[in-house]
Amino acid sequence: MISWIIYIIVGLILVFVLYIAILGINRGVKAKNVNKSNNLENKLSSQKNISNELEKLKKLYDGGVINKKEFNIAKKKLLS
Repeated sequence: MISWIIYIIVGLILVFVLYIAILGINRGVKAKNVNKSNNLENKLSSQKNISNELEKLKKLYDGGVINKKEFNIAKKKLLS
């Protein structure tokens, strides 16, 4: 009789541990998806910033504020 009670308790503990493990896995998957979407937003944002900076450089070059050599050096810095 006592052995059956022990088996039931061990089984309940096992079920509880599995439940906690599943919750942890779900949290990890959700966090990974959030990080992935944040990284995508950051990449898109940085690409927009680079294109804006290139436009500014082009305006400076067209306006005669910087010469072609300075323009090319600044462009290389932005694109690397």
